[in-house]
Amino acid sequence: MRKNYQLNELKKRPGKTKTDAAAAKVPVSVRIDAADLALLKDEAARLGLPYQTLLGSIVHQYVTGELIEQKTVAMLKKLSA
Repeated sequence: MRKNYQLNELKKRPGKTKTDAAAAKVPVSVRIDAADLALLKDEAARLGLPYQTLLGSIVHQYVTGELIEQKTVAMLKKLSA
């Protein structure tokens, strides 16, 4: 890419950068079991995603109630049968 563009000639846009505070990403530190992290990275690689993106997606699904445990699905299937 550097061969195609003169990066030193690029200029910033005038004015303040527009950001949505609600959409901003916040860096965090989390201790995760090494085996779980390895599985997460394997799954992310299989999906073609960075593992941090996959982790963020999982957290988002959990806090919005979209992530359902397999045990809950199995129990609901038994109740509906």
